[in-house]
Amino acid sequence: MPALRRRDWEHLAVAVMAVAGRMAEDAFDLVDSICDKSTLCLQALLKSGNDGLLLGDDDADDSSRGGRSLLWLWPTIVDLCKLLPRASPRWWVMRRTGGLWKDLLPCDDAEDDHYLGLLRMRRSSFDRILRKVGPLLEREVTKFRVPLDPAKKLAYALHRWAHGESHWHTCSGYGMGKTSGLRAIREVAEAIIACYRNKVGFGGFAERHRRMQLFDALGFLNCWGCIDCTHVYMDKPRTRDGDDYCSGRFNRFSIVTQLVVDSELKILDFCYGFPGTVGDGRALKSTSLYKRGLQGSLFLDDPADPFAPDRPAIAGVPGGYLLAYCGYPSLPWIVTPYGQAPNVTMAMQQFDALHKIVRSCVERFFGVFKMRFQFFYCPHVTDITREGLEFEACCILHNLFQEWGDMPQEDLELSNASSPDTPPPRGGQGSVGLPLEFMFGRERGQAMRDALCAEVVRLYEIRREQ
Repeated sequence: MPALRRRDWEHLAVAVMAVAGRMAEDAFDLVDSICDKSTLCLQALLKSGNDGLLLGDDDADDSSRGGRSLLWLWPTIVDLCKLLPRASPRWWVMRRTGGLWKDLLPCDDAEDDHYLGLLRMRRSSFDRILRKVGPLLEREVTKFRVPLDPAKKLAYALHRWAHGESHWHTCSGYGMGKTSGLRAIREVAEAIIACYRNKVGFGGFAERHRRMQLFDALGFLNCWGCIDCTHVYMDKPRTRDGDDYCSGRFNRFSIVTQLVVDSELKILDFCYGFPGTVGDGRALKSTSLYKRGLQGSLFLDDPADPFAPDRPAIAGVPGGYLLAYCGYPSLPWIVTPYGQAPNVTMAMQQFDALHKIVRSCVERFFGVFKMRFQFFYCPHVTDITREGLEFEACCILHNLFQEWGDMPQEDLELSNASSPDTPPPRGGQGSVGLPLEFMFGRERGQAMRDALCAEVVRLYEIRREQ
């Protein structure tokens, strides 16, 4: 190598070391100002020679070389002086933060605090659901980007349903974009429905008999449950006529939902998706529950039921029934109160009072359900197709939480969260049963109500005298 080039390299090396020394000295001053510690000794080491910046003095012994070497300060110098640029993400990925998701990662003994506040459930319940639906939420790693963690997807969907906040506010808290958040909610809803498909229903013979015994203790023999409707408020659906969804009673856009619940506040049947202007009777007649009731595949004693002999028979009442308020028609399997009917007797008034007390479980259910899933209580922008899946998934989760004893905390602001008015259940699959004429007609329904009224009042008098 020519001598001139060697000298040039030597001058360049000296200049680089001098610049590095000055940058290190500035870094020491910054550390000194932050940590409030003296760094005069380190600065003295710098001034003693630039050769000791990285390797130390060759003539010094091992102890002095270790003291003068500044290699251990190099990461701090790089970070404070920004010598190396940050790794830039792929050009199509926007930077996100994950503050809320980091709060849910267990790091101490107070593991339920954030879960109750953000997801309205215990961490043990979240883990049980994740073990079941997690495999369905996993996605393959591609060369474009790393897929979202199944636990993060589930946490975001539960947080969205628990609070009903806008996607723009909640997506960034979990480190994902709006499109990824909407896709995650759909995936979580479909996974929950696929894993817990049989959690919403009237159940088998044993479960049905136990439910009827609970209503028997309340004074209504052979009762299956209570039926009522509620409004889910939202913004006007796109590409839909707003007059169909804006009810004159509330002057708000809504979707009507019909539900059947038992005395333990578990959902037995539901129907979601009617416009807010649809009445109760019209909604009921458009559901599979109504068709199965007319065909005799529900609410009649099954010869194969081993618990049928253990239940008391009521003259004039062919089988089971549902309790409903006056907005529903009087049918052989739907019992409504007498209300302001002419020639009301004392027995009818007592029946209406007992009917109102027992049927109040459906009103309590609306309060608990909308307290737990405030997404269906607060007005929000919605896609009706996707929200149907979300509502079904939340009904399944509600039954799971009731079964696991994971009850929501009391919230005084949502104590009046219920609002009655119309709905429908799922699908209209036909079932082979008795002819339609067997359980059709308002007169048959009123006759069955009179027979049930006499039995309920008689049992009430007997229990009051005891």
